[in-house]
Amino acid sequence: MCAQSQEPSVVEELLQLDTQAALLAARKQIVGPMLAPGPVIAHSTENVLLAIYGVGHSLSAEVLLDGEPHVFKNKHTQAISGRSTSYTLDRIATPCIYLKKHENPETLCLGQILP
Repeated sequence: MCAQSQEPSVVEELLQLDTQAALLAARKQIVGPMLAPGPVIAHSTENVLLAIYGVGHSLSAEVLLDGEPHVFKNKHTQAISGRSTSYTLDRIATPCIYLKKHENPETLCLGQILP
């Protein structure tokens, strides 16, 4: 028997494309248009919550931490993408995420747009 990899369904592909479009729109609103492809790097060192997405208890959050993008998933304390390991996730509770940096709590909420 040959093991076949399952192709993503049309619905899954559409959800993934919609998620990517929402993330790009959020990035553009927060850090401006992307001039080149690749990760967004903000010039500000302020931490900003860009997006929370997912269904039920399977939530993910995209955050700019110290000007670099990171992605956290519910039930994981460490970021699943991003370079900084000094931040850990306590929980995602829409519209906010609760992080810790060296045991100091930090809360980031959607809608907090910096001037």
